[in-house]
Amino acid sequence: MLTTKPILTGKITQNFRITCAIIKKNSVFLKENNYLCRKLLSKTKTRVANYKTIIKTIAFLVGGIMAHTDTILAQETATSIPYQAGTETTCHLQDKEGFWWYGGKDAGLCRFDGYDIESFRSDRQNPHLLRSNDVLCMTELPGNAEIWFGTKEGAYILSKKDYRVRPIVVKTKNGDNELADKRINCIITANDGSVWLSYRNQLLHLSAKAKMIERFETTWEGKNRSVSLLCFDKQGNLLASLWNGGIVRLKKNHGKWQMEATALTQIDTGSKSSSLDDIKHRLDSVMSRQAPQNDATVLSWAKGTKENLYYIGSYHSLYLYDGEHLQQLETDLDKVRSMAYSQQRQALFLLSKTRGVCQWKDQKLTVLNDTTLFRHIALNSDTALLLSDGMTSVCLLNLRTLKLTNDTIATDINPIVTAYAIDGQKRPMGYGKQTITLSKDISIVEIYLSTLDYEHSSQVQFAYRMNNQEWIVLPVGEHIAKFANLAGGVHQLEVRATDVYGRWSHPTTVLTIDYPTAWYHHWWLWIVVLVVIGVAGLLFYRKNRNKQVTTDVQEENDSEETSVVSAADQEFIDKAKAAVAANMTNSDYSVDALASDLCMSRSSLHRKMRSITGLTPTDFIRNQRLERAAELLRTTSHSVNEIVDLVGFSYASYFTKCFKEKYGVLPKDY
Repeated sequence: MLTTKPILTGKITQNFRITCAIIKKNSVFLKENNYLCRKLLSKTKTRVANYKTIIKTIAFLVGGIMAHTDTILAQETATSIPYQAGTETTCHLQDKEGFWWYGGKDAGLCRFDGYDIESFRSDRQNPHLLRSNDVLCMTELPGNAEIWFGTKEGAYILSKKDYRVRPIVVKTKNGDNELADKRINCIITANDGSVWLSYRNQLLHLSAKAKMIERFETTWEGKNRSVSLLCFDKQGNLLASLWNGGIVRLKKNHGKWQMEATALTQIDTGSKSSSLDDIKHRLDSVMSRQAPQNDATVLSWAKGTKENLYYIGSYHSLYLYDGEHLQQLETDLDKVRSMAYSQQRQALFLLSKTRGVCQWKDQKLTVLNDTTLFRHIALNSDTALLLSDGMTSVCLLNLRTLKLTNDTIATDINPIVTAYAIDGQKRPMGYGKQTITLSKDISIVEIYLSTLDYEHSSQVQFAYRMNNQEWIVLPVGEHIAKFANLAGGVHQLEVRATDVYGRWSHPTTVLTIDYPTAWYHHWWLWIVVLVVIGVAGLLFYRKNRNKQVTTDVQEENDSEETSVVSAADQEFIDKAKAAVAANMTNSDYSVDALASDLCMSRSSLHRKMRSITGLTPTDFIRNQRLERAAELLRTTSHSVNEIVDLVGFSYASYFTKCFKEKYGVLPKDY
């Protein structure tokens, strides 16, 4: 299917027309208000000389005019201009991918994908990206995936692989950059991938790696002249048009470029390709002047074999316009809806409201198919026409068999990812890249889609799905796929898009998203954790078991030793218990008193008590008091404070602490 893509010149012309319409509309408003002002002033002078009222009234009217003008400008700009408002465009190109690049006054370098504009310029976020935001010229190096552009203060390279900008450095003898503060007038790419660049009267030949190859000075009639335009002719020679007249030519002879003066006239630098609106407006003007009154409207047109040759379809006739004269070819067609011209077949195909699909060839009109359901016609190939009624019904007309067949798949649609945003930070998609890797803790991911169909971008509809799940269909005109809280892993994003007739394309995998899995989401990690816990638990169990076995053996040994010595020392233990029991209520009963009651020295008591019971005399006395307290708590109704006095403790808090250490509970809970 053939489509015509608008260029930036058409947008500038459209903006100019909008501005003229606004001026015209406001001029009428000004005339009306000027009349009101004069009338009010006349009446005021004749009745009362109240100049303050006049001044206030005039100020009110002027304020209303300015507010009205601002409102109209805001509305027109917001709805009619897809590019940055107020941009004075100086250069533009469409790269091999299909993106439109343009530059202008204080605009920097801009990329347009049919929906959004990506600007590369110095601003608050990137204060040192460019020394000047006035872009004057640009060219593309497809082999390097780069855009080279010149500004008022230097030349730069933008790499489409990572969308980073770096200056072009041509070093002088003292090591400075020759292009740092120069106004770059022209830049162009040669067939061998090298680049020609000019500033002032200097013409530089650079390699694809921005290395100097050779240099020329441009002069005319003995004076230095700056280059205004560079272009290559059919023989591969470089033509340089100079300011204030003159053209020089560089020819390659035996591998070296040589400059020579030419007798060529000045190259027309002002000619631009016309947009669809410009051509339509021009043909409408021709029809209104030369065609009959009932045919003075262009419903459809098609470009012929020559640059200025057009076929025009009106309400009743078919015309041929050669730039000067309008020739009527056929009448009684009844509203020609759409046209398409085949260069290979040298034939014009058209849709008529009453005649159907027709062919004009060799000054003869032939009806190919009498169907009148369709409103649009386009060349699908050399042997087929694409017919559509606008959105729903789409068919192919085979020019060999003249049979209609269904054509429901838009195979020529190629949706792509132009940029992506991570938590609101937008980044252009690198050239040739189909994978993005996300860092951890990303909440929202936005994917910007486009088909680079600038003429019908507002009519395209997108649908997408992730990992073969359900398709999500976006409203017509929307182009952003949004994802929140993606699971860890590798995700495949598939996208489908419609053409201007509403036909859906085949699913296309446009992006792979690699999102790292959080460490606590790995199943093998949980297995390792469980194994570690199990091993630690086993080691802890074995350690406690060995400790218990050791304790049991020690207790058995102690019991054996106790059984051996109990006969000899039992009398000693009984005497000690009796002595402590006799002095139970005496809180001052000490180790010295116990040693005196047992007729022993303090050191002898300590050694013997320790060897028999494993306790010191102090611990022995305290244990006897605590055992008595426990007995009283079990068998009597005394309070805790009373029992503290009965067992010889001076302080209730100390008694409570010792009791809990021995029995594990508080005295009141025993």
